[in-house]
Formats: sequence, structure tokens, C-alpha cells
Amino acid sequence: MSSPHTHVAEIWLEKLSRLVSGVASAVVIEMPVTQAVAERTTAWPSEEAVGESLIAMASQAATARRQFVRPAGRQDEGQFDLLALPLISGEDVLGGVAIQLTHRPEAKLNAAMQALQWGKQWLELLMERARGSSSVSTQWLGDMTGKEISPNELVRQFASLFQCDRVTLAMGDDRSLDILATHPKVEIKRETGLVRAFKEAMFEAMDQEGELHYPAMLEAGEKTLRFHQVLSKKIGSPTLFTLPLVVAGKTVGALLLERHQDQPFTESERETCRPMATMASVMMQHRYQAERPLLQLMGERLRERLGLWLGANKLWLKVSLLLAAVVIGLLSGFDGEYRIDAEASLEGRVQRMVSAPFDGYLKLSHVKAGDRVEQGTVLCELDDRDLQLERAKWQTQLAKLKKEQREAMAAHERAKVAILHAQRQQAQAELDLVEKKLERSRIVAPLSGIVVSGDLSQSLGAPLKRGDTLFKVAPLDSYRVMLQVDELDIADVQPGQGGSLILTGYPHLRHAFEVKRILPLSTAEEGRHLFTLEAELAESGQSLRPGMQGVAKIEAGERSLLWLSTHRLVDWLRLQLWGWWG
Repeated sequence: MSSPHTHVAEIWLEKLSRLVSGVASAVVIEMPVTQAVAERTTAWPSEEAVGESLIAMASQAATARRQFVRPAGRQDEGQFDLLALPLISGEDVLGGVAIQLTHRPEAKLNAAMQALQWGKQWLELLMERARGSSSVSTQWLGDMTGKEISPNELVRQFASLFQCDRVTLAMGDDRSLDILATHPKVEIKRETGLVRAFKEAMFEAMDQEGELHYPAMLEAGEKTLRFHQVLSKKIGSPTLFTLPLVVAGKTVGALLLERHQDQPFTESERETCRPMATMASVMMQHRYQAERPLLQLMGERLRERLGLWLGANKLWLKVSLLLAAVVIGLLSGFDGEYRIDAEASLEGRVQRMVSAPFDGYLKLSHVKAGDRVEQGTVLCELDDRDLQLERAKWQTQLAKLKKEQREAMAAHERAKVAILHAQRQQAQAELDLVEKKLERSRIVAPLSGIVVSGDLSQSLGAPLKRGDTLFKVAPLDSYRVMLQVDELDIADVQPGQGGSLILTGYPHLRHAFEVKRILPLSTAEEGRHLFTLEAELAESGQSLRPGMQGVAKIEAGERSLLWLSTHRLVDWLRLQLWGWWG
């Protein structure tokens, strides 16, 4: 059955589809006061048929006088969420509204329900007017249907309808208010004493959750009017009327009407003003929410989220936060030793290289890496057969020259004697060189210690070049520790700091050391950059051997336990923030 008021519901549904994203279809049903059956049904989009389940859900909400939420997942609704609310005026049920939404998370579904609750108050007023009321307020409500009205136009219309000298509109909550418009228009550029007086009077009505009239009416009861009295004295206005603006049970602002003549607002005027203020609440709240700064919107969303997390039924979360605060307090109050981890390797403080003295062939090898040797111990021998032959050659040559020199001296051949003497000296030098090579063919340890590297047992007879490294020998009583420290910790390391070293081969022994210097060298290893440090052991033990590996911890003072547990994360966040912000 069609109705001249169906157009109002169609406009409301169209606005609802813009207010709530993802609306697939919606329906409004109107019900007679004396019946529980829908008299008129308005659907959106109007050209499409509305499912019976949507109409049934709107009727169910109207009959039960409560809201319904049916998330997606049921076979009969497919992938759509269903929301339904009753339309109620006083004790009378006017009808119901139901919408079908694309599926969304629970938080966004709750936001859609809140928007639906805000909008339904406007529809309830319009439907109440449709039932026959002809008051000024219902006429004004009808005129506003389908229109976009600004805050300045709204306060102008209130001033005109109620013959007010000034009307002030403010939106916000119980913590802060923003004055959106005044009529006559006043530019408010900063928080003055008069502006604070206006806001305090509005807060007074919002806190008491009811309209306030100054001077007090007989039915005002025990309501407080202290700030209204202060404002009245400041502006010289004997009559003030303040209405809190409420949307879905939540106070979202206030409307303050002033008359400078001694003319109180009558009960009829107040009755007319109430539904108009209710509709203004819905229109202005939607506009105010859409025009708020981003930071303010984020702050409100955060407060709402914290309210959900810390509500009355979130005891476990409150206990968890309390325990976390206690833990943070304890960590902040106690200090611990800050120790920097480092990879460590043991090296001899002095290492002697034993190399081949001349070109030749390896004859024998007496030691290998890991053997302990004394100074002068033969490490290996080179093949000396060629040298022996060469020595015999020069010895024979030298004997021959001696004989020829004696014969020349007997014959008094002075020139020949001089030549032979020079040849003898040359032969003797060659012989001495061969003797030295024969002596050096037996390679000996330059000092007492341990053979760090070199195993020639599998290379007998191999050719050697002069200068080839054969062995490395290190003393057993003098070591240095080479440390590898991550670049994240290098700023906290200084020469002179102490530490402890545990070697992999002797995990039950701890060795003290002192950092001597930081080498300007870094190496890349497994995605990290490591700096090299040199440290000195406090004392040497018989169990130590060059080449041993272990883990060292450098003592870098005392810090709070909270800093010790979070400094890596904080440093990482600083670096990321600098890279992003810079």
C-alpha cells in the first residue's frame, strides 16, 4: 500500500546508504499502533525486490522492541550481515528498519550499528509527524527532510522560530566542546572568558543529562544552575534555555538559546523545541563526525578502543596491564651488569714463521701442527745430496789451487801466485756457502713453544721454493685474544674494559682478560658487520693452545634491567625512524 509519507522513508534510506558503506539493500516497515503487522513497506533500492528475510527481521525487531545483529555465514543470507532496529516513539512502536551489508569484521559491524542508531531517531520523528501531528516542530521536521543544513543555518532557524536574541550550537563530549555556530554570527578565534562561560553552561546541562532553564522553572527540581547564573550575569541576559543533544543515548553536544528580555520559554515552546533539537542532533553529529580533524578522530577511536579493552568485563586485561606495570617498575628500579657478547679466538702473542732457506726438496719431517718443541729442535730436513756433491767439488778445487800455488811459489812466479791466491779465496767462499746451506738444510725451531701450523709428513720429496712457509711456532706462555664484536655494540666498548672468556674445549674454566685496543677493521659475516678487538689474558694456563675458539663477555658497566631488556629494540626503532623520517 502506498502512502504520501513513503517519500520520507525513501529519502531517509538513501541517506543511510551514504552514511553506512556497503549497504546492499534496506527496508523500513510502518506498523499501526494497535496491530503487529506491517502496514507500509519502503525498500531501497526501490527498483529491486527486498528479500522476505529482511522484512521478517525488521518485523521481529519491532515486535520484540530490541535490535538484532545476524553476521554472515548462514545459508539463508549468504555472505551478507543483517542489522535490524525497532522504531519507537514513547510507548508506541512505529515500525522497524533492517539493512543488509557486505560482510565485515565485528568492529566495523558495531560501527555500522551505531550509525544506524544515530539515524533512526530522525526517522522516528518523521514517522511520528506522519501519524497526524501538525505542530510547528513536525512542520519544521518535514521541511528539513532530504535537505543538507549547515550549523549557521540551523541556529538561524532556531533563533527565528523561537524569537531568540542569540542561539549557540556546540558539539563534543563531556571532556571538550567545539562551538560550531552562533546567531547572530560571532567570530571565535581564541578561548576567552566569555567562551569558557558558554561552554561551562553547556557542560552543566550535559552533565545533568537534561535541559536547563534559567531562571529555574518550578519543575526544575534539584538541578544545578550555577554556571547558567554566572553566564547570565556576564551577558546581561535574564533568560537561558539549554538542551543537551543526544544521539543513540550518547550526549554529543548542546544548544543554548538566549532571550535578553525578561520572557521565559513557555512549556509549549520547550515541547516544540525538543523534537527539533533531537533531529538537529542527528544532522549535526553526522556532519561534525565527517569534518573533524584526523588527529582528533584518531584520538577518539583510540579512547573508544581502550574503553572496550578496559571495560567492566575485561578483568584479565586489567590484571595483565597491572602486572606489566609492576614488572616495568621492578625492571626500572634494579640495575644489572651490562656485558657485551663477542666471538673469541686465541692466538700466540709472538708467532715465528719457519720458511725454506733455499730451493730444494723435502727429505724428512719430524714434527706436525700441535707438537710441542724446544728451541733448536729439528723440525724437518731438506735433501742435501746435491750440496754434498757441490761441497766435494769445491773441496777438490780448493786442494788443487793450494798445490798449484805452492809450485808457483817454489818457482818464484809472483804473478801466478797472486792469481792463484785470488782463485783460492773464491773457492773458499763457495765452499763456505755450501757449508752454510748444508747446515741450514736441517731446519730447527727458533724458540720453545708449539707448532701452530705445518704438516709436511705427506709431502716428502716435494720441491720447495725459497721463502715457502713450512711451519708456524708460537710460545706457550704468551697469548692474545682476538674478539669479534657486533657493530651494534661497538660504541659501548673502550680499551681498558675487562671481561671473561670461556673456551669451547674447556667450558668449565673462565679466563679473565682486558681489552687493549680496537682495530680499525670490520668483516661481514652472516648479514652482520663485526669489528676486531685485541685483548690480553690476565694469566696463561697449561691447557691453552693457539687457535682455540670460545665466547667472551666484555663488562661495560651497570644499567637498569629495563634498559638491558629493551635497548636493542629501542636502537632498532630509532634507526628505522631515522631512515623513514629523514
